[in-house]
Amino acid sequence: MSNFVPLETLDRRSWLRAIALGLTTLGTLEVEGAQHVHAETAAEKAKGPYRVKEFTAAEYKTLQRLAELIVPADQVSGSALDAGAPEFIDTLAHQNEQIANIFHGCFAWLDAEMRKRYQATFVATKPEQQTQMLDALVEAGRELAERQNEELVYQKSAVYKDFTGYTVRRANELGAGVAFFDWVRKMTVDAFYTSPVGFKDLNYIGNRALSRYTVPAEAMEYALKRSPFA
Repeated sequence: MSNFVPLETLDRRSWLRAIALGLTTLGTLEVEGAQHVHAETAAEKAKGPYRVKEFTAAEYKTLQRLAELIVPADQVSGSALDAGAPEFIDTLAHQNEQIANIFHGCFAWLDAEMRKRYQATFVATKPEQQTQMLDALVEAGRELAERQNEELVYQKSAVYKDFTGYTVRRANELGAGVAFFDWVRKMTVDAFYTSPVGFKDLNYIGNRALSRYTVPAEAMEYALKRSPFA
């Protein structure tokens, strides 16, 4: 028996919680739900400055800067910051402890790594240093993906299928950061492409609206082309 509850039967807070939980339990974000989150944050900003609910002031500044880098403004539309991605993420993180912990961990890890490399927090470093850090995370992510593919081939090998022995591969020191950044990038792009700003951008690259939102491959590719670290 399904436990699904139609969103239209829920109150505002329960609706937001259901949308947030869907990201970690179902791995999906529907257009209707995402637009509801954008509508909530827009209504709040119409009354005054957005009130950050989950993150510290320093964490939120980091999130805003990441949004600018992940989907920067171009000649067609504004950035993910302009599209309200930080407010979108903060709202959902406040409704889902798992998402909140992922982002708290991301900001702590990122600042620690930046201090190790540049003796300053992420937002306090130079733009080129921020770009270098994100470039390193993208490259590390590609390396980890290649390793996983190689290991899958190895496991399926008829010769080595029963071999459980040794490894000489050094663990990637950016592994934790890759996992964190994957969440930040995906949620930022999702927030951007379900916003009015993002819809304008989708029309520009020729994508069609979807009843269930999964970031189109073309949209993700286009968004990452706009990023200085793609």
